Amino acid sequence: MRVTNINEVDLNTFRFDNDLTMAIVLANPDGTVYHRYGGRADLSPMGMEGLLGIMKEGLATHRDYVRNPAPPPTNPPMFLPDLVSENMQGRIAPMFGCFHCHYAREARQYLALEAGTWTPEQYWIFPEPKRIGIVMDQQEQDWVKRVIPGSAAERAGIREGDRLHSLAGKRVLTKYDIQWVLDQAEGQTSSLPFALLRGGRRVEGQLALEAGWKVGDPADYSWRVRNVYTEHMMKFLPAPGFIGVPLPEAERMSLGLAKEAFALKITQLNYGTHLAGVRRGDVVLRAGGKSEFHSVRDFYSWCELQRRSGRDLRLGLIRQGGELSLMVSRIYLNYSKVEKAPRAGLGFIVQQLPGNGGLRVGNVADGCSAERAGVMVGDRIVALDGTKVSASAELTGILDNKLPGDLLTMDVMHDGKFSQVGFVLSGEEESRSEVARLSAKVTGAGQKLNCVVTIKLPVDKHVYSMHRSGFGVPTQLEFRGQGYRLLGKTREPEPRKIEGAAGVADMWVLDGTVELKQTIEVTDPESFHLFLQVYAQVCDDVRCHEFRAILANDGSEEPFSEFRGHFDRQAEIGAGR
Repeated sequence: MRVTNINEVDLNTFRFDNDLTMAIVLANPDGTVYHRYGGRADLSPMGMEGLLGIMKEGLATHRDYVRNPAPPPTNPPMFLPDLVSENMQGRIAPMFGCFHCHYAREARQYLALEAGTWTPEQYWIFPEPKRIGIVMDQQEQDWVKRVIPGSAAERAGIREGDRLHSLAGKRVLTKYDIQWVLDQAEGQTSSLPFALLRGGRRVEGQLALEAGWKVGDPADYSWRVRNVYTEHMMKFLPAPGFIGVPLPEAERMSLGLAKEAFALKITQLNYGTHLAGVRRGDVVLRAGGKSEFHSVRDFYSWCELQRRSGRDLRLGLIRQGGELSLMVSRIYLNYSKVEKAPRAGLGFIVQQLPGNGGLRVGNVADGCSAERAGVMVGDRIVALDGTKVSASAELTGILDNKLPGDLLTMDVMHDGKFSQVGFVLSGEEESRSEVARLSAKVTGAGQKLNCVVTIKLPVDKHVYSMHRSGFGVPTQLEFRGQGYRLLGKTREPEPRKIEGAAGVADMWVLDGTVELKQTIEVTDPESFHLFLQVYAQVCDDVRCHEFRAILANDGSEEPFSEFRGHFDRQAEIGAGR
């Protein structure tokens, strides 16, 4: 029977790899599946000759079964439209009214994530025979074409040319018969019994499997997740929390990179990776001490292998022309749900003037940060963060590296007069509170102010030291503005050392009530304007959260401040004399 529409197929009766281009089952009417055949068209070519041979051999399996039938237990029927429409509540939508077979796996994995029953082992479904050390012939799929040196199969005595008869007590004729047995076996299984035919003689043995044997090369699984219909499947990408595209040769050359150098421009990232300090538009050069990658898939595979080995991932990046190094914790290198990093908003409409007229401020939202900073309708935008802009694409490129809560400085012309304003970018998830203040009003040139930023951390949380290298992104204070200069470097309490595990750098952390001190001297009280941005990763032993606070003061008006935090009990920040 040929079935081209899965809608009326009971998924609990006909169980197969839902991602295949074609899946064929040889089954008994009582629900017992004798054999499975099929594959992915571009990875596992199928042929009529091979199928006919398997069908003929399957008759022998049937004759053996009817002599001693053992019907499987019956389960309530489950149909794909019910699984998708009722349980997924619209999170997977039919494509032009068509339910695709792969929706079944996606829905089940998605529901497992939400229920908290998802484990990384569930990613490694239907492992290929090479996971136990054998490569099967494509036509005669019970024939061992090759045995991988050092594998469990070689240790068990399986040889090239053997005919595999059964595995874990299940008669096998096809590669997907083997994969079904491996799929049902636990990743911690210590051994699988097998029987084979060698020169007309039956040989039996045990495959001794080490814990974690199911884990393979992520590149072998990447075809399952590149799905244009269901965007949520990005959460299963074998990637370090972001995806990207190879940097064009012209851009690579402009950055001074070799023509053959690996360079991946990040186009989308998840929220966790953003918290680790990665930004959209960053160019990745290195990962985990390696820079030679043959392809993007090779890069993703390497990052996944680092995660599976329990390592954090140090990334070498280029951002806005400068190189930096970031450590991404392994908790972000996983298959947990991916959320898009929030987009920053200006709080006003940007208008592109005709010809080469540049950019103009349109409608400004009431009460937004830009309005409070003095941005007005009609302002001509000259520069953002010191970079001249004259087109919307240039503005977008700068905002791509910003998120809600980030500081933006803007040079504008209004009624022929030049001025600089600074404000905090808004966003859907923005939360505001007055958490930072500058203690003293500016009175004259030469005045020295000792800015103190106090971070009151909840119990069991810490931030990283500003001046000690190690795991994690260090805490930073960023000063912008005019009419002052910094005296010396920012001072911090003596950090506490946390020794890292094997292969992971030590951590130097600050916890409790942390005071970061920076002395400034006022050089021009008339033009004095200070923007202070505080950045930290507030961490406990399990996870880290990005933390930013902003302080602004022009020496004459009440300061404004805004804050964005991402953990349940938010730290408190204040600034004093």
